[in-house]
Amino acid sequence: MKKLSILALALAATTVLTEIGVAVAQSPTASIEQRQAGMKMNGGAMKVLVPMARGEQPWNQGTAIQALDTLHKDGGAMANLFPRGSGAEAGVKTAALPSIWEKPAEWQAAIKTFTDTSDNLLKLVRANDEAGFKAGFAAMGRACGGCHEPFRAKQ
Repeated sequence: MKKLSILALALAATTVLTEIGVAVAQSPTASIEQRQAGMKMNGGAMKVLVPMARGEQPWNQGTAIQALDTLHKDGGAMANLFPRGSGAEAGVKTAALPSIWEKPAEWQAAIKTFTDTSDNLLKLVRANDEAGFKAGFAAMGRACGGCHEPFRAKQ
């Protein structure tokens, strides 16, 4: 059952990421919907990774690779899903704060930190370095917070 869930997560991530590439040319509503779908995928990936990082679930290299691959690809695609006009002014519920567009350099730096961190963890996991993954996983949480704290409304 767990393998089926991971496969479904990977398939859904591929679908979302394919659609993300088209979002820049779409309406603000489409961008918002696609980034929300991507964030849900990220949340699913983190639900898989956190228990492994804490030692609450057994280490599973394949599952960790799939989840980190989702985070890495989605993080890189997110930079293109926040075109001007896709904030609250679009009339669609979004937690995106105006600081995304007011501080674009900081926004891009936060995304780069996220993608760099997920890339570093992905390399460790591909090398089957469970200890390195566990030791470095806190940086992933900080990278998530690096976007969520200054650029997302409290929920």
